[in-house]
Amino acid sequence: MSHTEHVEPIFRTSPERTAKMMAIVLGICVVGGAIFFGMWDYWISAPPTAGKGPVSEVKAPVAATGKEISVSLAFVESSDFRTLAFNALPGEDGNNPEIQASVGDKIVFNVVNNGKSFHAFGVIDIPEEGSAEFEHGTYIPFPGSEIASPSNPLKPSQSGQSEFIPAEEGTYYYICTVPGHREQGMQGKIIVGPKQSSETQTVQPT
Repeated sequence: MSHTEHVEPIFRTSPERTAKMMAIVLGICVVGGAIFFGMWDYWISAPPTAGKGPVSEVKAPVAATGKEISVSLAFVESSDFRTLAFNALPGEDGNNPEIQASVGDKIVFNVVNNGKSFHAFGVIDIPEEGSAEFEHGTYIPFPGSEIASPSNPLKPSQSGQSEFIPAEEGTYYYICTVPGHREQGMQGKIIVGPKQSSETQTVQPT
């Protein structure tokens, strides 16, 4: 014969080594999946540019009244993470307190993340609740009112401060700017009335 034929297959590795390799691959998949889903809020916290909604219109500068309204807010979550809110869950005292102010008042927000997820804060000017525009999109807050951001949010126990001076009468909203969190309940109203006489004081929302 001019050549030799192999009648038995030639194994490039052993069954034991194959099993070990599969175990390593499976372990990498399990660990990677745990990291990915464990940080799900972080991965979805920065929406694509095309998915951003209307930007809050920046009003012309307004003369300050000298009145300062200090507001303390805390991000809170239900045990199943389905309901989110400020200060207290729906049905509890202090849930999403409504803030009363006048044009030119300075509202100072002191915000802390008392939850276990990631959160960010801002004041927005959007259509009335219940409208199609209200229910759609991610709104960019007024400059200066932001605390952290969806792409760099507050971690648990972190806090921050911001301020907002309304230039026009109307209804504004303070929200968690992480996509989806406003829809889950992290939203409160700021009712702004006509400009009042100058005075300086600090009040808490009722």
